[in-house]
Amino acid sequence: MTIHAGSAATSNASSSTSELVSVLDPEAPAGHEVALTVTVVICVYTERRWPQIVRAVRSVLAQDVPAAQVVVVVDHNPALLERVRATFPELTIVPSTGPRGLSAARNTGLAQASGEIVAFLDDDAEAEPDWLARLLPHYRDERVLAVGGHAVPAWEEERPRWLPAEFDWVVGCSFTGQPTEVAPVRNVIGCNMSFRRSVLDRTAGFDPALGRVGRTPVGCEETELCIRIRQLEPDGVVLYEPAARVRHRVTVDRATWRYFRQRCFSEGRSKAVVARLVGSDAGLATERTYTRRTLPAGVRRGLRQVRGGDRAGLLRSGAIVAGLLVTAAGYVSAQALRASQAVGGPAPRRTANPVPARVLTVELAEGMPDVPDSGGPDGTRYGGAQVLVRLHGQPLGLVDVALPAGGLTAPALAAAIRARLSAAIDEHLRHDGLPPLDRLGPGPVGATDSAGEVSLAGAAAPVGAGSCPSGRSAVGPAPFVSVVVPTCGRTPRFAATLDSLAALDYPRYEIVVVDNAPQVADTARIVAERATGNPRLRRTSEPRPGVAHARNRGLTEARGEIVAFADDDVIVDRGWLRSLVNGFTDDDVAGVTGQVLARELDTPSQIWLEQYGGYGKGCQRRRFERAGFATLYEGGARRVDLPAPTLYPYLPGSYGSGANMAFRTDALRQLGGFDPRLRSGEDIDVLLRTVLAGHALTYEPGALVWHTHRRELRALRRTMYRYGVGLGAVLTKCLATDPTARRELLGRLPRGVAYALRPGSEKNGRKQEGYPASLTALELCGLALGPAYYAAAAARSGRSRT
Repeated sequence: MTIHAGSAATSNASSSTSELVSVLDPEAPAGHEVALTVTVVICVYTERRWPQIVRAVRSVLAQDVPAAQVVVVVDHNPALLERVRATFPELTIVPSTGPRGLSAARNTGLAQASGEIVAFLDDDAEAEPDWLARLLPHYRDERVLAVGGHAVPAWEEERPRWLPAEFDWVVGCSFTGQPTEVAPVRNVIGCNMSFRRSVLDRTAGFDPALGRVGRTPVGCEETELCIRIRQLEPDGVVLYEPAARVRHRVTVDRATWRYFRQRCFSEGRSKAVVARLVGSDAGLATERTYTRRTLPAGVRRGLRQVRGGDRAGLLRSGAIVAGLLVTAAGYVSAQALRASQAVGGPAPRRTANPVPARVLTVELAEGMPDVPDSGGPDGTRYGGAQVLVRLHGQPLGLVDVALPAGGLTAPALAAAIRARLSAAIDEHLRHDGLPPLDRLGPGPVGATDSAGEVSLAGAAAPVGAGSCPSGRSAVGPAPFVSVVVPTCGRTPRFAATLDSLAALDYPRYEIVVVDNAPQVADTARIVAERATGNPRLRRTSEPRPGVAHARNRGLTEARGEIVAFADDDVIVDRGWLRSLVNGFTDDDVAGVTGQVLARELDTPSQIWLEQYGGYGKGCQRRRFERAGFATLYEGGARRVDLPAPTLYPYLPGSYGSGANMAFRTDALRQLGGFDPRLRSGEDIDVLLRTVLAGHALTYEPGALVWHTHRRELRALRRTMYRYGVGLGAVLTKCLATDPTARRELLGRLPRGVAYALRPGSEKNGRKQEGYPASLTALELCGLALGPAYYAAAAARSGRSRT
């Protein structure tokens, strides 16, 4: 990735502008002329490129300013070595003396060079006749260490319409964002560069840890070398001369999405190595400028082109976002690998998988239980517990505790809960008209002793949830609710989901099962068995595959004032629907989401999903509006002051989950329902559109459902990839369809990348040591490819929909 800082790089040099005039203008008069000799090095490795090799060599031999020496280095291919020697006997033809790879081959050429200047040309590039004549005059100033030129793509076939000019570095060519006239830069581009041999002799040349090996698309060796020689010569200058041009051949195999992804990912890994070798400030400074300025401008240009009738502009905008995120994924994976092992040290020790955790609910009004450690998966013991703490039915928080051998006693559990949730318990009791806790023991919360102090040690009878003054009830008669359950008939927990829905503590509702795979007979059979004697339950079908189509069918069939959605693999709490309805406190609230908790944490994959963030969003009620969000209390609301560099409201995952949400039916229909163009993420899309349309959303933690996370790592990997795809597609849709969102998102793109990558960010803060870096990389890859999926779907549909 040869990214140039442009003229800003001159700030690193000690020379004044006037002192650099001869450097920047080769026609400026010089105090004296010294004839410079130049060696041109061409590295080759495969006979498949023989026609290109011949053209590259002949373009050098035809230069207006002839090279004193031409060296062809053959990278570990004896047959090719003999062929080159037979065809060009007048040249210096040598085998590479280092390990396989372009960097070692270039070092071999450098060792053979006799010229004062060493220029490098790729074996699939052809130099213009004045190439050397444009490069060499800049070396009249002794401070010039290296000069690079412009690489024009020579496409074997037509240029792909989806490829943005900002990413022509992927195919080894110059790209939008580079200087348009002679300017100091951080580094030159690999297929068209030259160096002072005296400077290279003082270094170890190119680093073999970087650079292409065969057809593996890696790079950054010239970036690292330029940074290193600038560190060696702080007053030196690296120049970019756009008039020194070569035509770089781009074969059909490089004009594909697959190559684009591979090259970006490998570039990210190479950047991680460069940052380790020379420091992140030097190694990534130019990339930060490229990310902040060049890429957002490219996205904006692509979207303008869409409005002008060029639909491929959306593909190019999506490719910019995709390329950035795939490169970031490669960087993260390399950093994670580096952190997991010491170079040259002993073999890395495999990180132990997290221990299984028991999942349980404690109702404080009913007393405190002992927590045994037995009964783990495959007869093992549980090493920890995740405890949902409720008081009078209201969730107060999740408490994670370690389980010692033999389990945890009730007093020990009470102490752990008191340490974590005493403030939440006291707040709830105050709203019940009771004094705060005096002590926390194994008995029920809510009983009072003879002194009138609240006790949990308890002789008095428990206080039931029905008598809780803090329990909020819907104003007026209970609205009729349609509960929509999309299913493909392949979920083994579907029957249990229907049974839990049938037992809801709510007077007026219907259950609409949308069969999204009517060819599978199981759904119709299960619904028919449970519909007997249950007039609330009915089934409809939607043959078009996809959860968005299924949910839209349910929305069409819904007869309720409110439509709620539940997945076919959850168990709903008995008070789930009542809590969702209670969330519609104001007329401007168009949607309510609830809390999704894990039913079990038996396998590493289930635990890692919880560390990622799971589906639950905590036990604080919240209200979301476009202008900001508020934490809601029984006695009022606290507005949260958003920090200046915020991504809100474009973090739709924070609003809730599609497995547990409800909307005013009319409002959801006016929003257009769910977008079937989204491969995944249709739920967060509709939540985001609700907020952006000026409505409010509330999050009700008391609307509880329990979800059985996938037990297998393979399934978790697919899940993480789909999460990334969904978010990437949703944000791309915002860019393409909402001008206000477009301005806001493009301005926040660098912060969004930092949010996704920084270990201490709110997104990554829960991930513990041992969380697989591959899951983060898969999510980022999905995020990067989400724009492509959405752009392709939008192009197929031929229409735009908000």
